[in-house]
Amino acid sequence: MKISEQLQPLAVSIDKITLDPKNARLHLDLNLKAIIKSLEIYGQRKPIVVNKNTGFIEAGNGLLAAAKTLGWEEISVVFVNDDKDTAAAYGLMDNKSALLADWDLPNLKEILEGFDSTKFELSSSGFSQKEIKELFEPVAPERKYELPIEQRLC
Repeated sequence: MKISEQLQPLAVSIDKITLDPKNARLHLDLNLKAIIKSLEIYGQRKPIVVNKNTGFIEAGNGLLAAAKTLGWEEISVVFVNDDKDTAAAYGLMDNKSALLADWDLPNLKEILEGFDSTKFELSSSGFSQKEIKELFEPVAPERKYELPIEQRLC
């Protein structure tokens, strides 16, 4: 188990934390494997957020599931005193805000190309070789086909 030194004072028994039974996000196999790999390589670097009133996770359900899969006994937690609506809204916002971000492709390419392959495998970035290739493959220009006037009027 690797919890960042600064987070260790926030560590609690995993058995005292409960996944949100109404979590709107699914942590399917591919996602869970990515979180597990991140924990194996980097450890826990940010706490999960747990509602002190309910014991349910507001943010970090996937992180808890991954830590349990790895056999961790503790995880770092920030406890909050949210009411039901605030807890639900925060959980949704935490997940949705990550989906709204986009990649700065020139910076991403520079970062990926700058990896020291003697220290890191490219997969430690979370990207597969296929994804990287697809991100940076030139896209063929879109062809415009002019339909005959008879077909355009239908």
